[in-house]
Amino acid sequence: MEKYAKIIVALLLAGAVCSCSRIPNYIPPDADDSSGSSESVSEPAVAEPNEFVTSEFTITKKDYTAKLNAEGGLFNGGELLDGEDNGVFDGKGFVRLNKGGSLSHIVTTSAPQHYRIIIAARSEGGASVSLQYSDMIQGTYYIPPYDDSEFDNGDYDFKYYGVDNVYLTSGSNSLKFTVEEGMIDIDYLFVESSDAVSDKRYSVGNACVNPNSSLTAVDFMQYLTELYGKKILTAQNVTIGTNAEIDAIFKETGRYPAIRAGELAMTVLTDEESVKRAEKEIELALQWSKDGGICAYTWHWYSPNSLHGTAPRDFSLEGLFDNQNVSDIAMFSDAEIKALKDNNYIEDDLIALLEAIDKIAEQLKKFDQQDIPLIFEPVPDADSGLYWWGNDAETYKQLWTIMFDRLCVYHGLKNLIWVWNGSNIDYYPGNQYVDIIGQSFYEKSKSSFAGRFTALGEMDTARKIQTITACDTPPNLDFMYRDNAMWLWTAVGSGEFIINENGLLVETYNNRSSLNYFYNHELTVTRDELK
Repeated sequence: MEKYAKIIVALLLAGAVCSCSRIPNYIPPDADDSSGSSESVSEPAVAEPNEFVTSEFTITKKDYTAKLNAEGGLFNGGELLDGEDNGVFDGKGFVRLNKGGSLSHIVTTSAPQHYRIIIAARSEGGASVSLQYSDMIQGTYYIPPYDDSEFDNGDYDFKYYGVDNVYLTSGSNSLKFTVEEGMIDIDYLFVESSDAVSDKRYSVGNACVNPNSSLTAVDFMQYLTELYGKKILTAQNVTIGTNAEIDAIFKETGRYPAIRAGELAMTVLTDEESVKRAEKEIELALQWSKDGGICAYTWHWYSPNSLHGTAPRDFSLEGLFDNQNVSDIAMFSDAEIKALKDNNYIEDDLIALLEAIDKIAEQLKKFDQQDIPLIFEPVPDADSGLYWWGNDAETYKQLWTIMFDRLCVYHGLKNLIWVWNGSNIDYYPGNQYVDIIGQSFYEKSKSSFAGRFTALGEMDTARKIQTITACDTPPNLDFMYRDNAMWLWTAVGSGEFIINENGLLVETYNNRSSLNYFYNHELTVTRDELK
């Protein structure tokens, strides 16, 4: 199966976005939003939290391979095909599944260990298929469409797609493949023994990509790299302008998350209500840092036009940087912009982009002026097709370069730790612009997603810290340790993923026992445990 390895990694990354980060819930100013500082909570619910210890799993290394034809499994929402006009296939036929259809197969393994699970599959229009084991989604296969020329030439054979580092027990294991989007043909599945994630994954550089970073930012990055692979930072996304989620967590667990993750979306808006909410948001974040916590911000960019939206149709970057050097664009002063505009050498949309970045810079400077390192995740999930900044990979990378240079060079910010959130290497801005690689998971699964962890680490990049910047349910810590998939932090989404409209805990995605387990586990770092 060695011949499959390169194909597996490349195709897994090509469409590995299971779900994407969301803009945190917006609460109107007159709502009961619990927007005071976290220190307003007088005493914890648990005075002396008991720490959970890491569970041990048996891992017995043993070579193993098994090939199972799809027609031998149980399927619904599809049909068995065996005609000669369907190309070359293995066995007696193959299974065609429509959206929502599933195929279940039993694989009998010889030892409890990690396995690579490969499917021989194809899709006419492209498809996304989830792999479920032990009632949890373990990973997602993206099957790109074959084009008409392949079909006309009879060259639409089944190709290999894999999810690695899936832990199976010895004996009978049920694997379920479900089509989330599109239609897919599955010929057979192949299961072979593999390893847990290599420890080499944690040998990452500790330098900041901004060469002008402050000593505090450099020290902070050093701390993150030393922690990576050993501990997991607790993190929580918050509703804009509130501490509602982290206050609820503290009341339940007696611990605050190490990282308060906010959203800068409203910072570019100018209406009175948005300005007020944005000011409150920054005030709470600065106080969080003073109280010993780490601050992080995502920026879902409301389009710099009258639509103020994030959808692909809301703004176009097409042709905006043509005949321009992006480094020059990033350094345009107000006077130069005015001169260029007066002589019709620059488009209004480009001016609006720069003005929006400048507005963000004014907020970020508040942290810089107080020498506070800030984790910064702008324009996430560009490869998802959900946002205007991701319509074209090359233009997206140009936009990233302009943001980086304008914030770090033109505005002279020295405290930012840059996080790129994505899975498709075509959208990767480059090693010189990224400190950390982030991911978003909304799978309602406790899986460690070790396959994704491995695949990201094998992109054509220098090794970077990897983290989960948004999820509905954090991975099980014991599984992360077992699979050696130690994402540096896991940040649960805001609002419904933790609390209701009254700021009270809800257990739809994260119940009370799982929160106490996560915040009081020996593998996690909470605010009171930060260096």
